[in-house]
Amino acid sequence: MPDSSFPKRQMKMGSIFVGHANHEAATTSIRRFYMPIEGGNHSRGNICALIGPSRTGKTYAASKVFAECQPKVGADGIKRSVILVDCPIEGGPRAILDSVAAALGMNVSLRVTNSNLIQALMRELQRSEVEFVIFDEAQELFPEKNKRILSFSRKLLRKMLNLNQFSILCIGLPETYFIIAEDSQLIGRGGLPYKWLEPYDWSDPTDQKHFRVLCQKFDEEMPFEMSGFADPGFSYRLFKATKGCIGTLKVYMIAAGEYAIRDGSEKVELRHFADAYDERKRPGETRNPFRGSIS
Repeated sequence: MPDSSFPKRQMKMGSIFVGHANHEAATTSIRRFYMPIEGGNHSRGNICALIGPSRTGKTYAASKVFAECQPKVGADGIKRSVILVDCPIEGGPRAILDSVAAALGMNVSLRVTNSNLIQALMRELQRSEVEFVIFDEAQELFPEKNKRILSFSRKLLRKMLNLNQFSILCIGLPETYFIIAEDSQLIGRGGLPYKWLEPYDWSDPTDQKHFRVLCQKFDEEMPFEMSGFADPGFSYRLFKATKGCIGTLKVYMIAAGEYAIRDGSEKVELRHFADAYDERKRPGETRNPFRGSIS
């Protein structure tokens, strides 16, 4: 008979947020890109970037800053100091424009032409008194193999920056920076300041310490007895499995925790992580960092 506490414990694992060095570095950079001097004026007319491999916490950091800047009701409608645009993975220029419109809370008819929609977006950006625009998954704006979308995105961002009302942050994979930097008109808007997030590196003593602290915090938050995640051997196995990526670490914490709940275990043990890893390793992969020798 399933325990009635199972759903609550699963929900607790899914909602765990653990602050860590990379998250602090990312949020600090985003706030500085937006507001160079705390209590001063917001940045205008610049483009900047937050880049790094997948699962290093870029999107979570942006969501955190975005949540701190809630819309307010003004005399002529809702004012949005910060908007977060989720870049579409397909659909071409119109899909990009629709994504910006959605971030602004606009309902757009399919009959509206792209050129008219661009003008409407520029007016709404001004009316809404937007101070900072975040494009998440920005690599979708700059596909090297699709020159049409690449050209359109560059022109759109330049037109937005020409309003000299806000700055733009592009969040994406490392190649995002280099593609933006190829456009002299874009990189000329502020020199393209950026923050590059990397996974934790076990060979770096500071990174290793931060990663072990991260494991300790997960151990404290999980709905089990302390399991020793921060112990040198355990944390090293966790590092090997996740390659130092915070997002991947949380995936394995939840998956192993689910195995432990099913087992009725009071702790999350290596065997639970081993089973979770076996489910996820690639076809033909034989190693499992949670089994056998730690070397």
